[in-house]
Amino acid sequence: MLLAIGSISVVPMANAQRVEPVPELRVFSEQRIQHQKILGLALGGYALANIAVGSIAAGQTTGETRYMHRMNVYWNLVNLGIAGAGLLGARKANAANEPLPQAVRRHETMKQVLLFNAGLDVAYIAGGAYLSERAMSHPNKQDQLRGYGKSIMMQGGFLLAFDLVNYAIFKRRGDRQEMKLLSASPMGAGFVVPIK
Repeated sequence: MLLAIGSISVVPMANAQRVEPVPELRVFSEQRIQHQKILGLALGGYALANIAVGSIAAGQTTGETRYMHRMNVYWNLVNLGIAGAGLLGARKANAANEPLPQAVRRHETMKQVLLFNAGLDVAYIAGGAYLSERAMSHPNKQDQLRGYGKSIMMQGGFLLAFDLVNYAIFKRRGDRQEMKLLSASPMGAGFVVPIK
């Protein structure tokens, strides 16, 4: 009983040990943030190019090609918004103040987002194929459905490759760094009881 009471009265005096972040943690976080910036710039550049080409080509073509270019413009307006949001988030990130659990969580979240997006990309391709197939039973909207279908399949194919390549880069480089950081960090938690 006295031991239990004594340990309770000593706990408030316990000092938590401060663990200095290892330099590798900052490098790990900086590489993730830099990769996110590159993702945003690449997707934004792709979107701007598609918007420019699609806007010009839609006015100079007819039939399903015109609808394909229109859908490219619509689709890439959304891509441009996503790229802008990603760049804004990467710009606000600060690698210097990121603790290990948060850095690991953000790394794992990026990989999950890329894999989820890859699944959506497969659905986009299937949806585009469905629209193209549906064009056969709707002769009055045949050009529109085929054009939209081709555009969605093309955009989904690009995004699928984009997401899978970036997932592989995150996994190959980041997972090795993550394992080194986790193996170098102290496992578990504790406190120090000064004895005078």
